[in-house]
Amino acid sequence: MKNLFLLLITCSCLSAVSGQTSKNKPAQKAPKLSTTWGGYPKGNVNTAQFKKIVDSAIVVKDEKGSFYPLTRFRINYIFLSTYKDSESLQVSTIKDLRVSDFYDTPMLSEPWRSSIIDNAKKGDTILINNVIVRMKNGKKTLAPDLKIALQ
Repeated sequence: MKNLFLLLITCSCLSAVSGQTSKNKPAQKAPKLSTTWGGYPKGNVNTAQFKKIVDSAIVVKDEKGSFYPLTRFRINYIFLSTYKDSESLQVSTIKDLRVSDFYDTPMLSEPWRSSIIDNAKKGDTILINNVIVRMKNGKKTLAPDLKIALQ
């Protein structure tokens, strides 16, 4: 009986120690990700050059150059539009916004690409955010936003 009791205590101590060692393992460092579109990381792009990159894929990679597949991203296209007030007949300019989410693709849909190519002009801003990628271990993580201002 005494031997059985010692055996149980020894087993419980060993399992506690082995459980602690697995919990104390250092967490794997998350890679530093960057988001680009047509090779542009962010910043100012002239309108003609931007119209050429609209057909490109949005790319997320880490500092080692490894690529990560996109599972989701959102585009926010901010532009100026004008309207004529029906009462005062004054023409006014306001900031307008078009937003859409894309899933399991690194590219904009054809209607979005065509619309941007046809309408992009100096002063417009494109924000790619809520970029979710699948890591090598299968988990999903948020990648950095990408903001492009048209010049």
